[in-house]
Amino acid sequence: MLVYIHFQSETEALKLLEYVSVHPLGTELDEYIHFKPEHGLIITVKDNNLPNLLSLLSDVFYAFLLEAKLPAWLESILRNKFFYREHEEIDAIIEIACSILDDGQDGDRLRVFEQEKTIIYEGLRTFFADRISFSFDSFATFRLKSFYDSLIAHVESAIDEYKFEQDYQSFIAALRDFLFKQESKMESLHLLHHNGFSFFDDNYRRLDKREIFKLIDRKLLSQNPVYVDRAVLAPLISIAPAHLFLYTDVLEDGLVQTITRIFEERTIIRPLTAFGQTPPSMEKARQD
Repeated sequence: MLVYIHFQSETEALKLLEYVSVHPLGTELDEYIHFKPEHGLIITVKDNNLPNLLSLLSDVFYAFLLEAKLPAWLESILRNKFFYREHEEIDAIIEIACSILDDGQDGDRLRVFEQEKTIIYEGLRTFFADRISFSFDSFATFRLKSFYDSLIAHVESAIDEYKFEQDYQSFIAALRDFLFKQESKMESLHLLHHNGFSFFDDNYRRLDKREIFKLIDRKLLSQNPVYVDRAVLAPLISIAPAHLFLYTDVLEDGLVQTITRIFEERTIIRPLTAFGQTPPSMEKARQD
């Protein structure tokens, strides 16, 4: 008995066939799965091959859905539910959503939707038992509604993260703009990141809180539309040192990254062990 599986395009059918070819059961069942133009995949179902066919195709459907079809589904949600139209925004949000789905597990998003694999298996078992032909997209739409609904939640999280990143970039741009307009109050400033942040002048003399507070430009606090950290960012930008020596062993720290994004070429990052040593020239520091 033959069962036809239809696809939106021949490219999709051939892509799924590639998944079949690399599956452990692919060689054994290759003779029962064929591609036919304008028909998609033709599956020869027999009683003696049904268990292995179900195992093979449920694995292949699952992988194909999450690796090949997922971006198109995410884009559909963004366009039809959240009304995004700009390609750059859509691509950026899809990238974030895929990162969320990967969930930090070595890029293996196949682990995120384990229950869907069972749903796929049971759906295929029903169709094959009744020898019913079907389309892949209809199968996914009606059998995997819970999967689609869960994607909406992930897209919402990705949109929130995207908006946060956009706001953060605007925040960085505003502070960089303010920094460029500032006259440097110090040629060099040493910033030690260890149990917080400590400020030191050219001679490694530590600045106390009162000195730091007096250096803050009030316009930075009153004119900026977003909150600016008063303990570190506000005095740093107000001082606007020509050279900022930042001593840290934790480069991934959020505030460290923010500081380096604002000051960019003015920043010279050094390890904590370098604090107190004669600072190298700008050229040598960059080479290091």
